[in-house]
Amino acid sequence: MLLNAFLSALLNVLVLTGLPFLGYFLYHKWRHKRRLGEISRRAGLRIGDKKYLVYSALFAIVCVALLLAWQPPLESFTGEGSPQRAFVGLGLGGTSIAMALLYGVVKTGFSEELLFRGLIAGSLSRRLSLPWANLWQALIFLLPHLLILHTRPELWGVLPVVFVGALVSGWLRIKSGSIFGPWLIHAALNTATCLNIAVRTAG
Repeated sequence: MLLNAFLSALLNVLVLTGLPFLGYFLYHKWRHKRRLGEISRRAGLRIGDKKYLVYSALFAIVCVALLLAWQPPLESFTGEGSPQRAFVGLGLGGTSIAMALLYGVVKTGFSEELLFRGLIAGSLSRRLSLPWANLWQALIFLLPHLLILHTRPELWGVLPVVFVGALVSGWLRIKSGSIFGPWLIHAALNTATCLNIAVRTAG
């Protein structure tokens, strides 16, 4: 189970992040003669202004607290096709924590933030004003999440939350020049969601 989670996270990073970043790197290397360090910084792979990390940490804490207080219906997250289904019945232990971290920090957190906030929001912010760049990156981020409606239509109410979260994450990325704040928020929420399911469905 843990091996499958690791392989799934690795595959997701390679496909969703590795290939786009490789294309991004080659474009900047050949077209603009930029070095890896500069390309990485443009993609948001730097610490940036530390105050935005503090804002991100506070926002992540509030979001996780709201999630735990809300206690969403289990059926919405444990049905067929749900990524949280793998956590059903695991309880809070080494395996569930490791799987949740792989899913939240690596598989979704890093890969999605580098692609959507690092590459897409970063590129848009160099061409558009902050409000327009942020709006467009949030809409682009929302598009693949609309697939939720195909498999779990009852989760339609999550989509506005995804959109607002994308706006906050995009603002943090553009203002700080870094994906680390948005990554922290994304990872905290997804990891907490998985562990919440694991604990609530334990024997």
